[in-house]
Order: sequence, then structure tokens, then C-alpha cells
Amino acid sequence: MNMEFPGEVHPKEELVREYTEYETRRGRRPSWVKHLPYRLKPFFRFLDQTGKEIPEVCRAKDALLFQGWLLERTTASGKKLDSSTVACHMTVVTSFYKWLKIRGKVYTNPFREIKKVRTARKLPRHIPKEQELDLFLESLGRFDEGKTLKDKLVLYRTHVMAELQYSTGLRIAEAASLKVSDVDFRRSIVEVRDGKGGFARMAFLTEYAREILRLYIERMRALVFTGWNTAHGDLLFGVSPGVLGRMTNRVLRKTAQSMDVAVPTSHVFRHALGYHLLRAGCNIRHIQQILGHKSIKNTEIYTKVEKEDLREVIDKCHPRTFSSPGTLHENS
Repeated sequence: MNMEFPGEVHPKEELVREYTEYETRRGRRPSWVKHLPYRLKPFFRFLDQTGKEIPEVCRAKDALLFQGWLLERTTASGKKLDSSTVACHMTVVTSFYKWLKIRGKVYTNPFREIKKVRTARKLPRHIPKEQELDLFLESLGRFDEGKTLKDKLVLYRTHVMAELQYSTGLRIAEAASLKVSDVDFRRSIVEVRDGKGGFARMAFLTEYAREILRLYIERMRALVFTGWNTAHGDLLFGVSPGVLGRMTNRVLRKTAQSMDVAVPTSHVFRHALGYHLLRAGCNIRHIQQILGHKSIKNTEIYTKVEKEDLREVIDKCHPRTFSSPGTLHENS
């Protein structure tokens, strides 16, 4: 680990090492733990610039100053850090101080005492309604229309991926990181060991998605693993997360264009699941668990979309509607 501090083992570097070991023991995913030094590095640079040798002397005003310092930082291209990047750094430092408090190195967590920058929780402009998504998924299911064998295999894998995501609400990176051993057909669950935030969770398969996934694993997966994608043979879909995301989104884009509908990304299946469950009357706490949201606030964003549907409902159901110039019509 290279934190760019002088000396053989700097106290700050030793703290980071102990903290990463702590998060590893907690079950955080390796890729998340790996980036901890990078996420903490700006904070230690801030401490150095402000003359504080150890993080234990940091107070609430220093935490607020650090946030402001981050907001003024620029990238290599000269752009300021966006709010989501700042929020990510602040979240990691907050967790770091939580650990320092557990260790008895600080009495309070100064990052808990300040108002942090918020990132806008946004949904896609268009989340397809149930019937729209059904038609789209049916189109993806016609993978045999591919021109070449390779095209058909890519289309088939996208079909399986889409049904899996719409059933479980998995993010593309989570689905791409799955292994065959993570799928339990008997219990209709998928073990997500590489979830967002570094925590593992359990996702649920619908009966329909379970059978599609079973067919893929038991009969078709060996065909998908051809000479051009064997580098990740231990993964369920045989492709690294980044590559699988690009390949999947490319197929979704072409399919949407052929149907003349709004172009989605793979993440739309996750949003559609939350939105459709809410419309069907599912308890929002259940939706939170299904999507793996740590905070209910992340789940409540779907209520904003649901409220927008009320405009359509009131126009359709209100007894007095405008049908033509100078004419009022009463719905019966």
C-alpha cells in the first residue's frame, strides 16, 4: 500500500491498513476495500495542508472545511469534482471516523455533526410501464433472429440478463460478478457477494426468471462460452462487468431503435422493478429489501414517479373532462 507518506510506516498509513482490515472482516467486498486508500487520500492531504498531523485532532469545523475543500478540487481536465464524488469521499471518511470511535481514538465523529452535500436522486426520464416492458422483453427473447451464431449467442445472453435483472433488481455489475454457485434454484435466490457499498445481500428470483436461468446454466451456458470469451470462465456470464455492461447496453439500444421506443440502459430493469412493484401495491419496505437499498429514502424516489401517474389518472377518471372546443363531457 502506497499512501505517499514519508518514513517506513507512517501513523496515518498504519491507521488505513488497520481500517481496511476491519472492513474486510465486516464482509466488505475486496474491490471496495481496495479503493479505501484512494478515497481517504484527499482527507490526509487536507490534514497535511492544514497542519494537523493526526486525524484524532479533527473537529466538526474541520470536517466542514474538508467538504468545502473537496468541492473546490478540480480533475485533470480542470472540472470541479461533482457532488456524487464528494459525497463518496465524505461517506468513506465518516465510516473511517466511526471505526476510530469504536477503537477509542476519538470521542465523537465530527463528520456526523455536519450537514453533508447531497446528491440528486434521479430516475430515467422514462421508466416503461408494465405492458411496454413486456413487449421489450419479448423482443429480446427473439434471439434466434441474429444474423450469425455469435450474434445469436450475444442476444441470448442479453435476454437472460434482462430477465434476471427485472426479477432481482440486480445492477449490471452485480449480475456480471455472479458465479454459478451463487444461484440457488431450490430456494429461488441469488447470493450477491459483490454488492454496492461492499456488502453482500440476497436477491430473489421469480418463477419465470428462475426457469430461464436454469435453462441457461444447465443447457445453454456451455454454448455461450466460445473461444472469444473464456477469460472469465468462473463467472456466470463469462464476461467482465465493464465489458458485459457495454455489450448489454449496445443490444438494448439496437432493440429499442428497431421498436422506435425510448432507448434504455440495463439499469432500467432495476428501476422498472421498483416502480412496478409500487404500482402493484407492494409495501415500500419490502421493495427496499428487494432492491437492497440501505436507506428507505433511496426507495421513496419511486413514489415520485408514482405520483406523476396521478395526473394521468385524474384526467382519465374525473367526471368532468374536456373532449372538444366548447364541449364538456361527463365520465360515467
